[in-house]
Amino acid sequence: MMAWVHDEGAAQGSRSRQEDDYGIFELPPELEAGDLLLVLADGMGGERGGARASALAVRSFIEAYDTASAAAIPNRLEQVLTRVNERIAWDAASDPDGLQGMGCTLLAVVLAEEGLYWISVGDSPLWLWRRGRLIRLNQDHAYRSILAHQVYNGEISAAEAAGHPDRNALISAVTGAELELVDLPRQVYPLQSGDQILLASDGLLTLEERDIAAILSRAHPDSSPCPPLLAAVAEHHNLHQDNVTVLWARSTAPSFASPWRVWWHWLSGRR
Repeated sequence: MMAWVHDEGAAQGSRSRQEDDYGIFELPPELEAGDLLLVLADGMGGERGGARASALAVRSFIEAYDTASAAAIPNRLEQVLTRVNERIAWDAASDPDGLQGMGCTLLAVVLAEEGLYWISVGDSPLWLWRRGRLIRLNQDHAYRSILAHQVYNGEISAAEAAGHPDRNALISAVTGAELELVDLPRQVYPLQSGDQILLASDGLLTLEERDIAAILSRAHPDSSPCPPLLAAVAEHHNLHQDNVTVLWARSTAPSFASPWRVWWHWLSGRR
């Protein structure tokens, strides 16, 4: 069993409420389904729906992962996502007026001795920091990804893409309806010594990837980059700054005796 160090941080930005939620679960060895589970959700759906959807998705995902019947980790992730989507549908149906449009992005990562697994819906990014390079691993389910493809094909200009009013609109989210797009690699992504994993809500995209890479390059390998990343976002003084959440993990020496523990990192005021 591998040992992992991890950290997290969140900021509300200029929003009137916090609609991000997250959880970290150190998995028991007897589950034989990885070592560490990290889950992040970014809510959508108005005054009540966004915060409720993200909290429900994170809690339901972590609870269902422990009891899923699938043995292979990708199959387990897929099975759990289906349960979470059904739970969102059931909850939204209980109050169709107050919870109309309720949903969230969802990014779940499993770190195991053999490498990295993930499942994601929406635009919450997953990056790998490896030997001075920042690599986006998961798909971006926002309209900007379609615009980028159009720019690449010469159909529109980069300026048109950057100014498109719908560039940040989601093209897939966990809403209880049929999932339009799901990013679920069926093979493990091997990790190397020194690799670091970074999950974030899209509020971190106030920073360019080169800015994120610069912060990671300055951080000591044994230190969390979460505080300086959040500080860099705050320094932009964005009047429309979205909620921002970052989760970080890296491997340490193998551990054969550490007991398993559960951390529920609920944001202040959410429970």
